[in-house]
Amino acid sequence: MIKTKLVFSLPSPWEDQSFETNQVGPINFLVGPNGSGKSRFIIALFEQLNREGNARFLGTDRLSEMGVPTAGKNLSGDPFVNGYAKNWFGSLKTAGAQGSGIDTIMLLEERMDLRIQVEATLSHLFDREIILEWDSGNLVGKVRRRRSSESYRLDRDECHGIKELVVLLTHLYDDKHRYLIIDEPELNLHPQYQAFFMQEIRKLSGDPSSDGKKKVIFLITHSPFILDFRSEDDLNSVISFSLNYSVPKQIVNLSLNMSSTSFPHMQRLNAHCKQLFFSDNPIFVEGILDARLIAALMDARGVSVSGAGSCIIDAGGVEEVNNYLKLCKGLGKKAHFLYDLDSLFRGNLRACIREDKSIESFLASAGLGNDFAAYCGELDRKLKYMIDQLLEFTPLPDQLIRLGDFLRDLGPRNKWDKDRWSKARTAMVTAISRYRENIVSVSKQGVIDIEGRLRQIVTALKAKNIHLLPGGTIERYLPCYNGDDYDIAEDRKQRVVSNEIQQLSRPQTREELSSQYGELYDAVCDLPSKPDVDVNPVLRKYLCDYIHELQKTVVDNPSWNQDQIQDFLNALQPSFVGVFSIGKFENSQSGEFSATIEIVEMVGQGKRLARVNHRTNAGMGGFEIVPLETTHECTP
Repeated sequence: MIKTKLVFSLPSPWEDQSFETNQVGPINFLVGPNGSGKSRFIIALFEQLNREGNARFLGTDRLSEMGVPTAGKNLSGDPFVNGYAKNWFGSLKTAGAQGSGIDTIMLLEERMDLRIQVEATLSHLFDREIILEWDSGNLVGKVRRRRSSESYRLDRDECHGIKELVVLLTHLYDDKHRYLIIDEPELNLHPQYQAFFMQEIRKLSGDPSSDGKKKVIFLITHSPFILDFRSEDDLNSVISFSLNYSVPKQIVNLSLNMSSTSFPHMQRLNAHCKQLFFSDNPIFVEGILDARLIAALMDARGVSVSGAGSCIIDAGGVEEVNNYLKLCKGLGKKAHFLYDLDSLFRGNLRACIREDKSIESFLASAGLGNDFAAYCGELDRKLKYMIDQLLEFTPLPDQLIRLGDFLRDLGPRNKWDKDRWSKARTAMVTAISRYRENIVSVSKQGVIDIEGRLRQIVTALKAKNIHLLPGGTIERYLPCYNGDDYDIAEDRKQRVVSNEIQQLSRPQTREELSSQYGELYDAVCDLPSKPDVDVNPVLRKYLCDYIHELQKTVVDNPSWNQDQIQDFLNALQPSFVGVFSIGKFENSQSGEFSATIEIVEMVGQGKRLARVNHRTNAGMGGFEIVPLETTHECTP
């Protein structure tokens, strides 16, 4: 990190708040969901950096003057049709200083060092060379493919991706600025070239006070390929924004201790995991199979996770989930975490939330003390006592024989380590969930105490968006699973989840889903989601107009047949063609009629129809829209 103090007032809608930091990274990543104010922040940052030193800003419209003019501009003329006039260079450079890339060709003309570096890169990647020509006092930038004699305009005829790289690399290689700010560097770039650009950034980012060839770089991005985390400094240099317009949080100032030792997964964060930085409410699960299953349950419910601005991230194990919990807590994200029961007895889940004041407050309000870890420790002791009781109980009920065998297979009771105790406690709580009556026959009072304590823990964690499955691992909630209650092989888990996802692809009511999946379904319902897009409110509005025109047409032309009416409506309302059409039609000379209006398939919904007649009050919604395949009548 680089020691540099930045303090500046934040613009609206932050309202009288300020951002302050004493250090920044050589590369700084500004992340957050859409609508969180990143672009407004960067303008204030640019103004501050210009006061501190020499800054260059590239906005999202940096190519706006480097292309064929839009229809609107063509009406008022094309100022750059013949190139860039020499006497305009001053004005164009001023525009460039405000975020445009319009000055790029001028810089390449005036700075041979920049031109050599950019042209070498284009030649290496795309077999292009840059040609700068003067024509009647106008500078014209051209490109020629090597081994070809033909050239074409760089600003007008080159693809957007290559123009982006020309602009980005020119200003990256330009050593006249101490700071470079780029809004969405990924625009128009293939992921491969996003990665290449980050490679170039690493060569030139650094502390300009100790090396004049280096610069501090700020990147506002929505791309996981730009989030190129290779060290602790990279993660620490993230500045995170939220939809509630709290002051942006810089990870280095949060004291999260996200080192490669405490967070070994950090350096192998893939593009999928990096979605957390672009969402205010990501969902974390332990593994990829869990993620697939939760996504399938969401689809079966008819809801969308992405529509709620969320995402499902498999963290790679319970320990990694705990680290993400710490990271999201520090960033102020309303993240959700779905845990198997065994996470309560192993890993550092308790330590992660031990100091959470709201958890303490919940326990205290319930008269249970204010130490979450101690409260969980008492559950451990009660389960230990029950395990000892069960191991001494003979003969065991038939349904508990397998539990007894599982516990004995863990080895001598006095040699159990932390991992074996975790497995034993998880197995005991699983047995209570599945074979409660049999467990009660061994220890009635113990069951009641354990259930009550576990229920309080689940409720306390849920208040922090941590959803614990009290009945065991996620597989034990699946109707397709019929294997061992206490020991699930990984290959069997894969088969079970695949089969379950296939079952979930079949239509089911929410009541059926709730009955089959129980507490797992309840937990999924608590995760961020939005209903799928419903076209019906908008569709009904336009269908109402169509019905009115149909009724009016039949009244005015009672002798017309179906084809004549359809042709007239198509001519009258051409925008409705391909959306609505008359299916079955019967009429009389008096203007009375009955018909079906068929509706084209859209947004994942199959073909449908509405039954109408001369008396249908379309304005009051006096018609139903029903699936086409469920109708068999020839007339409405």
